[in-house]
Amino acid sequence: MQPSVSNLASGHQSPHVWGLGSATFVEPGYEHIIELVHQRDADARRHLESLELALYDPSGLLLRRMEMDTREETLDLAALVGEEVRAAARLMVVFDARYDERIFPYRPHHYAYLRRRGGSAPALYYAVSSALGGAPDRIGASRITHFETYLFLRRPHRERYSVLAGNLSRFASTEAQVAAYYEGGARDNQEVTLGPKCHAEVPVAAEHGGRRIERVELKAPFRLASYVVGRREPDGELVLFDHLFTYFK
Repeated sequence: MQPSVSNLASGHQSPHVWGLGSATFVEPGYEHIIELVHQRDADARRHLESLELALYDPSGLLLRRMEMDTREETLDLAALVGEEVRAAARLMVVFDARYDERIFPYRPHHYAYLRRRGGSAPALYYAVSSALGGAPDRIGASRITHFETYLFLRRPHRERYSVLAGNLSRFASTEAQVAAYYEGGARDNQEVTLGPKCHAEVPVAAEHGGRRIERVELKAPFRLASYVVGRREPDGELVLFDHLFTYFK
């Protein structure tokens, strides 16, 4: 079953206005700044038509919706969701962005800055994961199974790894499989069920039988908002936060 995109594709005042659904995850104790439009141009024409944020707890409960001022270049997520995130270990923030495809022939890109307050690890800069809408045939699964993968290009440090996955669908639940691949061909599989707007953190071992992790893969019937994260031992400070990359099989 494909996710519903009616909230992204209806109510357009212009045939040139498209919708893009993206999401990230927020935890307490971090500075978290979102750059609304990463693409820049000399005439400053590249702006969003509208932007709505919605906050969801891990069970998929809607906590709040907010209309954003698209004249602003950045959003301070930590300030916007401070009250809600203090009551939860993690929130999913969903971005419903409307844009003119004549200005963005591909789609707009949201980027983010993430750093723990008082932490010693370098700041993290990442692209926000897009899951619904966007340019036709660019986002969303067109086949039965959707794959995303992340390659560890350097030898991992002493960190705890996991996959953050969120279901942006309005009505469809999904079963997702997280597979970790290790040196020598060893593999470890885990499954997680996500209801509409639910999200979860799936731990991934950095080693398996003494073999270091090489890549992680997420498989689901349709595209999820997903990131690979690394937490430094022993304080749990984030040292990796990056979206998975998409391919079809």
